[in-house]
Amino acid sequence: MASITIDFTDEQLTAHGGAIFLARVAARLGLPGLLEAALRLKQRARGASDRETLLSLIYSLAQGDGALCDVDRLAADEARVRLLALSDVPDSRRAGEYLTRFDEAAVARLRAVAQTVAGQLIGEVAAHARTQWGYVPVFIDGSAIEVSGAYEEAAVGYDDERRYWLHSVFVDRLWVSQRLRPGDVHPAAGWREQLEETATLLQGQAPVWLRADNAYYDGAVIDFCQEHGWDYSISVTNDTYKQPLKKQLAELRAADWTWLNDEHTEQAAWLAHRPAGWTEKQVYVVVRTLFDGPQKLLHPRCTFILTNRADLPADEVVRRHRGKQGQENAQKGPLIDLDLHHPPCRRYLANQAFYTLGQLAQLLLVAAQYRLLPIAARRHGLRTVIRDLLRAPARLVCHARRWVLQFAKTAFRLDWLLHAADRLDGWARAPA
Repeated sequence: MASITIDFTDEQLTAHGGAIFLARVAARLGLPGLLEAALRLKQRARGASDRETLLSLIYSLAQGDGALCDVDRLAADEARVRLLALSDVPDSRRAGEYLTRFDEAAVARLRAVAQTVAGQLIGEVAAHARTQWGYVPVFIDGSAIEVSGAYEEAAVGYDDERRYWLHSVFVDRLWVSQRLRPGDVHPAAGWREQLEETATLLQGQAPVWLRADNAYYDGAVIDFCQEHGWDYSISVTNDTYKQPLKKQLAELRAADWTWLNDEHTEQAAWLAHRPAGWTEKQVYVVVRTLFDGPQKLLHPRCTFILTNRADLPADEVVRRHRGKQGQENAQKGPLIDLDLHHPPCRRYLANQAFYTLGQLAQLLLVAAQYRLLPIAARRHGLRTVIRDLLRAPARLVCHARRWVLQFAKTAFRLDWLLHAADRLDGWARAPA
């Protein structure tokens, strides 16, 4: 191998050339102004302002850097700071101190900013979902955020692990609502408040299909869906809830079962049952699985799905409900790709603010995906957008008193970079 000498340069190089797209999308959404109007927690007019501090944290999270110390890496990258249009970046210690200033009212105002941003994107996301599937999928779920140490409001859950609960609602892949809650609450705590927020955003967007796990098997959830005209499908996995449904299986005839696939490995049938305390009788699809891979099961495995769409073929209801697995991956996306598995602060309200900033970071990534990239790019997850758009290396040069950002022609997704650059150019040329 040829000998390579290591040297250093004063040129403005950055491994995050795509940061310019993040900043331009944020400006397009009016995020800097929304943050400045909503939050003024600083006592002294020195150092990074509220807006600069919040944007520094959001931009750092959006580029996959979920630790407070990653803000120091941002500050050291002069080219990236310029691309993000930040005049000042706080160090990680001051960023952490800033988060501890949040009280309940400030957290609520920050969530309102996230709701406003989500409201600007919901139409595009819903329209794409209708084109792709014929309905707008809504997914609600809770995720355990494990912690160790003296975290406020962290508590031992049902599996003897200390945790917070992060309850989220996604419209397709858009993170429209989130709440970080104490670790000892019900897995579906606060669902009504979050679904009300979602319903407000989804006004005029139909048809809507809510998909959820057994934690949301609740008559009040069903009543909410019916009041708002939403379709729904909910997994029934609790043994107690399944008992009356299992009793009906013996009454089914061979003609009641239909095959779900050409391989004849799964069958489906319809059941009806009114759970105790519910207002109306409900319809269920029971799926009987005969094979585990190539191996035939000695006893078929049955799963139950509550739904309101008995007018659809059983295979279509099952297909739509199983589509929630994709939204479960969308929920894992912010936790994994934005490194949100680890709350940075011991104070509960500070961590609530941090996860709201994480939601804003996810909204910016989806905005970049929908407004800057080709339609085909929408099938990719957040990680691909971060790696191939935001983390594209570039050189920032000043030529004829103009700053020019130069990407390498060998970039893996050069077509994405060209498309995004053209979109920015179109925004700049558009009338005010």
